[in-house]
Amino acid sequence: MADAGTWGDDAGAKKRSMIQTVIAVAILTLVAGAGGTLVGWLTGGTGAPATAEPVAAAPAPALSPRSDIAAAEGSNLPLRLILLKPVVTNIYAPANAWLRIEASIVVEDDGSIDAEILAAEIEADTLAFLRSLQLAQVEGTRGLLHLRDDLRERAKLRSPAVVDYLIQAMVAE
Repeated sequence: MADAGTWGDDAGAKKRSMIQTVIAVAILTLVAGAGGTLVGWLTGGTGAPATAEPVAAAPAPALSPRSDIAAAEGSNLPLRLILLKPVVTNIYAPANAWLRIEASIVVEDDGSIDAEILAAEIEADTLAFLRSLQLAQVEGTRGLLHLRDDLRERAKLRSPAVVDYLIQAMVAE
């Protein structure tokens, strides 16, 4: 006579399944812990965190008004930051996307530059360039860097006194 017994019904099968799962998880945990210990031992880890010794503060180098870019050009003119008005425009693709850029330019100030006129010309160039963009071109870090490089080149074509084009904020909608 074969009775179902406690191990033959569904409750018994669920208990066995649960026990097997707990045992498997415990074994995997032990294996992972042993593997981590072995890797730590092989890489020379002592297990104790290294304590950092305080480093004496070195005197800060004197800051000059020159940037690395301008210093490479060999000019001794002071630099000036000109803020541009935010540029908001629709872009080429997708048709319903808008782009807003807040930027500024760094120029070598020799006294002959009219900042308002130069800023207005570069804002117009920026607007014209942004209207020809596709959203995919400015996605990600590389897209932003390429955009900045392109805008810097256009600004340098507008005036040789332009040293850099700095994008402070960009929003795509």
